[in-house]
Amino acid sequence: MKKVSVKVDELSKNLLPNWDLSVAFYKGLDDPQIELDKEALEELSKELASYRGTIFRLEPYQLSLLLRKYEQMIELSTKLGRYAGLYSDTHKNNEAATNFEATISEKLSKYFEDLGFIHFELNGLPEDKMMEFLGHPKLLRYFPWLVRIFGSYWSLNEAAAFIIDKKSIVSSAWDRLYAETCANLKFSFNGRRLNEAEIMANANSSDPEIRRKATKEMNRVFKANARNLTLCYNMILKDKRTDDELWGLREPVSESLGHNHIDKEDLLSMTSEVVDSYVPISQRFFKLLAKMMKVDQIRYEDRMFNPIEGPKEKISWPECMQKVLEAYGGFSIDYMTLAMQIISQGLIDVPPAKGKRSGGYCVPGEYPYILLNFTGAEGDINTFAHELGHGVHHLLSAEVGVLNNATPTGLAEVASEFAENLVFQQQLEEAETDKEKLRLYINRVEEMISSVHRQICFYKFEERAHREREKGELSTKRLNQIWREEAERYLGFDIGEECEYLWMGISHLFNSPYYVYSYAFAGLIVNNLIQTYEKWNKERERGTDKHEDFSELYIDMLSNTGVEDFVSLLEPFDIDATAPDFWANGLNLIKKYIDEIERLAKKEGLI
Repeated sequence: MKKVSVKVDELSKNLLPNWDLSVAFYKGLDDPQIELDKEALEELSKELASYRGTIFRLEPYQLSLLLRKYEQMIELSTKLGRYAGLYSDTHKNNEAATNFEATISEKLSKYFEDLGFIHFELNGLPEDKMMEFLGHPKLLRYFPWLVRIFGSYWSLNEAAAFIIDKKSIVSSAWDRLYAETCANLKFSFNGRRLNEAEIMANANSSDPEIRRKATKEMNRVFKANARNLTLCYNMILKDKRTDDELWGLREPVSESLGHNHIDKEDLLSMTSEVVDSYVPISQRFFKLLAKMMKVDQIRYEDRMFNPIEGPKEKISWPECMQKVLEAYGGFSIDYMTLAMQIISQGLIDVPPAKGKRSGGYCVPGEYPYILLNFTGAEGDINTFAHELGHGVHHLLSAEVGVLNNATPTGLAEVASEFAENLVFQQQLEEAETDKEKLRLYINRVEEMISSVHRQICFYKFEERAHREREKGELSTKRLNQIWREEAERYLGFDIGEECEYLWMGISHLFNSPYYVYSYAFAGLIVNNLIQTYEKWNKERERGTDKHEDFSELYIDMLSNTGVEDFVSLLEPFDIDATAPDFWANGLNLIKKYIDEIERLAKKEGLI
């Protein structure tokens, strides 16, 4: 990687900025523009409704006009809905904010419920009419979207879709109840009352007693709230099963596979490779950790602990930004410039706060707002690199248009995972001792195992939960048992009663069923990309490189994740994603890093 220096204003050294929602949305809940936009949505909805029953006889230019209005409707509804969600996520203890979000959600649901006919009527066109639309210059900009609509299952049952839309308000309420419950959880720790983000920071402490105490407290609080959280999960499972039956989908994962444009065989192949690697990768790594910690077996809370002591000082927000931007710039100045654009626009909410949602995320679109809960821990650098990677990806993929941009979740995590690797490679190059390199390798492998093996553990948990829910409601005891069994498979030891309620804190299980495998899917794609990047760099150093610039190909790839599948996206890198060893090759990079950990640990006399 090239060495790039970035200077960050030292005047802001101790400031943790909040995002400015007025950049893309509104000045506040009382902004008059909100009512104007709601009125514009109402008008657009009426105009589009007038096309009902006519699509089969439209000329291409008429369909183009319809789709332009539909695009405007989506853009306007996204503006309202996203603002409501983002505002609510930093004001979970504000009833006006949560009520506003619920009201907007209901209104938008009603609008799009009435416009479902657009998808149904397009999907039900005769083949010659479909081909006319696909081949007409007036509709060229909508080609990728039309291909998806013509090949979807929308025509299966319009009545079923109507029922799904009608019950979506109730369905979203269970996720809302879960999110608001978790946002208001209070954890008692050393005489203080902490929120979820703060207790999580203590669960990752370098002090084993603090880690254990914080983990036990998390388990205790989830146990105290188990009745409500188990109810939420059961209702989410049942709701999804109802939707699947209405759509005629035979398996709980089928909807996710359709959205991700992934064949069931690819998912089975990937998950099988990961599960088979539990012993040689995740369990081997955890045993190495135990040896370095001089214990027979690590505890659950130790799985992300690095026995090599890192810097004790907290990192400031400007320092975090500098490290991430320099890593981005070492890869590509263009890539770094896009990242700086996000930072300079005030799109990031940095500090943890009362009533703020825990964790971190980045919303799609040309204004990729990022939510963080920055505490100054070293791991926050990776978190920021991850979410900022999403942001750059969203800027690039938004260029194809709101209808065409349908990046599946299996590709949505590629940019974020790759960004984490950029930071790791830069840190590795800057390391002055073998012990520091060892610490970095341990950190990186922990992140990779968490993204691949741990997420497949989650996937296996939800697979079993969804299937067993078909027979009836699941008790907390049964869900705890499934969680412990799947955790033991990947860790190599039983997590015990002190950790059996922790599945309740995995938000993706509640708000995004069958999302978790996307991390592993993307992680192994990224590992293939990393190895190609390293190979091309070595060839360039030897003067034997005959390839195009990797960073330019990579940026182009991110620009097209909404319109191409993962197999075709990897072809410019000479990566065959259909090869039998594709997933195994991705796992080999983790094995390589573990080999280096073992070598360095022996050299340092730690094992």
